Amino acid sequence: MEEYLLPLRTPCVYHDTSFLSNEEATEAYEDLLHNTPWEKTPKINRWVTLMMDVPQNNNSDEQQQQKQRDYKYRDAPGAPIMGFPPIVHKLKTRAEEWYNSKVLTNNNKPVQFNICLLNYYQNGTQRIGWHSDREEIGRSTPIASISLGCTRKFLLRSKTNGMHDRYCVNMTHGSLIIMENVCQYKYLHSVPKESEVREGRINVTFRCKEFVESCGSTTSGLDNDAPAAAAAKAAAAELATTEGELQHERRDHWIAKISTEMGALDSTAGSWKVGTTTQVGEEHQEEDADETVAQVLFGDNAKFYKDYCADTTTTKVLTTVEYVIKTNIGAECYCAAELEEVLDIEQYTILARPFEVAGYVAICRRTIRHDAAAVGVGVVTTTIGGEDERIEMEDALLQLRSAHHVLKYHDHFDLEDLIPNKDEGFDEQQQQQSSDDEQKTGGGILSINGEMLYQYYKQKLVSGESSLQSLVELEKGGTFRVSCDRTGSGHGFTGPELEFEIGGALSEFYTHIKPKMTDFDILIRADVIATKVIVGTQINVDDLSKQRHFLRFRNAVTIKTNLAYAMIRLANIQKGNLVVDPFCGSGTILLEALDVYRDEQIRTIGMDVSRRSANGARENAFAEGFNEDVCQFYCCDARNFKRHLEDESVDAIVSNLPWGVITGQKNVSDLQTMYEIFLRNAWYVLKDGGRIVMLVLRGLQLTRIIRKLSGRYRLLSVNVVRTTNNLPSIVVIEKLAVDDVRSSVKRQLGYLAQFVNVSSEMYNALNYEKIDETTL
Repeated sequence: MEEYLLPLRTPCVYHDTSFLSNEEATEAYEDLLHNTPWEKTPKINRWVTLMMDVPQNNNSDEQQQQKQRDYKYRDAPGAPIMGFPPIVHKLKTRAEEWYNSKVLTNNNKPVQFNICLLNYYQNGTQRIGWHSDREEIGRSTPIASISLGCTRKFLLRSKTNGMHDRYCVNMTHGSLIIMENVCQYKYLHSVPKESEVREGRINVTFRCKEFVESCGSTTSGLDNDAPAAAAAKAAAAELATTEGELQHERRDHWIAKISTEMGALDSTAGSWKVGTTTQVGEEHQEEDADETVAQVLFGDNAKFYKDYCADTTTTKVLTTVEYVIKTNIGAECYCAAELEEVLDIEQYTILARPFEVAGYVAICRRTIRHDAAAVGVGVVTTTIGGEDERIEMEDALLQLRSAHHVLKYHDHFDLEDLIPNKDEGFDEQQQQQSSDDEQKTGGGILSINGEMLYQYYKQKLVSGESSLQSLVELEKGGTFRVSCDRTGSGHGFTGPELEFEIGGALSEFYTHIKPKMTDFDILIRADVIATKVIVGTQINVDDLSKQRHFLRFRNAVTIKTNLAYAMIRLANIQKGNLVVDPFCGSGTILLEALDVYRDEQIRTIGMDVSRRSANGARENAFAEGFNEDVCQFYCCDARNFKRHLEDESVDAIVSNLPWGVITGQKNVSDLQTMYEIFLRNAWYVLKDGGRIVMLVLRGLQLTRIIRKLSGRYRLLSVNVVRTTNNLPSIVVIEKLAVDDVRSSVKRQLGYLAQFVNVSSEMYNALNYEKIDETTL
């Protein structure tokens, strides 16, 4: 077996390059590629399918479904888990035979795989970052991974000594990798991006999940003792649930708690801003009067759909949606603020989260009604004044910096409308019972399949309830494609299924045109956000937040330019200001600032502890025409950036702080120390009233550190946004001209000193305040 072991300090990974013959591997690749219901969502940047080979044991269908729901996997797709097809059974058997014959010792029972995760990497741009398979923690069984298709790199590194204990494997067509369970404790692994790779690769990963039936001896002989049998089954279930799966459970329960207790289901939930009521324990306290001075930040004046419809002062204004703009969930206020600067707000109303659809901003044409009808938001689009006006408006929208996509709005609907006889004729108790049954059986939204989507949308088209003007106007023989981004979980269909079914309905209704996957004339988006679906024609070609910079160098992980823009605007930058980013990475934030304020003669300084990043950011700046007179970069630890900056010389600090995820620095204490030293040093170099705008994953932790430094900073705003599958916070603070706490202590010491006879030693002890802040 030594010839298969990889040279890691803890020998726990096997690699067999000739596990399958070339003919066997090619046959398996083609079968899986064409016969697997692949799913891809914003949460998962590759195509995936989860399969389970559940032991029958005379179980009912409901029990089988419950076993499938019991399995927790971090990247599990939203669609129901399917059983093993013949080709997967064949590969499973081969992997079991390989491990049991070559690795298995006499003291262990043979491995039987019953979970299969298939990943399809369409090309080298699809990747998976550093991670360990958390759901395997607590098991003793291995993971088998079969690679089919083009060769891709597989990287391993130690969690504690990644610089020296690491290895790179070339996963060739038909090769096998076996990771013993200890690998998940001691190592991280990844499949990196390889831009030069153009072909696809399928990774077939087998795992072992122990079900309660495998602990059958626990409940034998107790069938006549119902309480004892129930207790025994519970104990068996506990044995079958690993620590990794419990982590998933804790995560799910935490999300449920947030959703039910903290108002996460409130579509109007927005950022915290200075002057708002904050909750402390069981009491509600208002901020001090000095801190309630009105400070209007970028995005503060955004109108939200729910609030707008409830405002009785606008009862004579009818708004009709014409365009919708897609942005990050949580960042709608920034996009709305930019739109109000771009458009004539006398003619248009800008509404964040239209129809309570998160991540979108609507542009509505305003018309004055002469009756007293209540305000509404129309769902029937109108044609903008003329062709010239439309072209001019779309050109302006395509210049938006806070957006991802621009859509000509057509339609929206709620998935709950597809559920037949939803609560019809039920009293309150029956409705509650129905809701409970849906949760147990996977009903409700989860019961909606592709055929139901097709029938529902075809009916909307036939009845005239929905009309896609862009397809109506498309000349005969024109082509279109339907694309879907599916956000949220609990759906019984995949994104590709929705694309296929909605596309089929459109193709059958608009008979003069036809669908086409490439080189199409029009792209229709049908995006799913939780229970809402919004339909529109995409105006832009590429994501507006991509490829605005990064001409020469790009970090592996970097901030999107639309969020960089929002942070720059929150910093209140003025003409001639000096803007600093002490964690600059590729320089995205500073490049965005220089581009936005190109005529304002601002200066920027970027710093990064990585010399490669600092040099790369400098190359990016030079490539965009910014020389060292306006943009300087240093290789420097952010905790010591004072050596490059004079006291009170900086007008704004804008930065994407380390999250401690990709870097592997997951020690909360280490991050806390770094954040605190950074904020203490920043106070000296900032001018009075200067702002720090930070994007940070640990928003709660950072706000507690800011409160600890309350005499030095005032917290202005905290706004949570969604980025792919994370929820970082944009935190805005302002330097106080005077350290209020220090001044208060000084005043008290000065006043009380008249009442005591203080020795020189005691005087020095009371008044000495310098500390070595680099050690905090």
